[in-house]
Amino acid sequence: MINKFLALLLKAAPTLVGILLLYAGIYKILFPSEATYALEALSMSYGLAAMIIATVTILELYLGVCLICKICFRFTLIAASSLFFGFTLFLWYLSTLADPPGCGCLGLETVFESTRANAVFGILRNCVILWVLKAVYQDHFRSLAGLESSQSHS
Repeated sequence: MINKFLALLLKAAPTLVGILLLYAGIYKILFPSEATYALEALSMSYGLAAMIIATVTILELYLGVCLICKICFRFTLIAASSLFFGFTLFLWYLSTLADPPGCGCLGLETVFESTRANAVFGILRNCVILWVLKAVYQDHFRSLAGLESSQSHS
């Protein structure tokens, strides 16, 4: 029963993470000020903050589509993991500040009263996503390696 659940999770995870990235990208297109303000609050100029948010939005949309469609799957899993790792580092930095700004992260603006608690929750959420992406990568490419080695022995 547990193995079936894990197999289903590993199969569905790229699509679910892809949908999350697409939603986050669309959210930033519609409401870019929250994320931009988070960077401006860290003494970053508006122009640089807006450029970073635009780049992150494009990455989220691109990687979301690639994960859902499984385009360049190995690269996409690595790139999505790198993006979530970067988000996690940013949240960690925010959690160390005395009075951190809201992170502008999807779904973390109103979870807790404290922006520090939101950042810590975001770190935990991202660690789960990173673990799932790692498991998908290992499962998918280990099974492909097994297929290649069995075909070469035939």
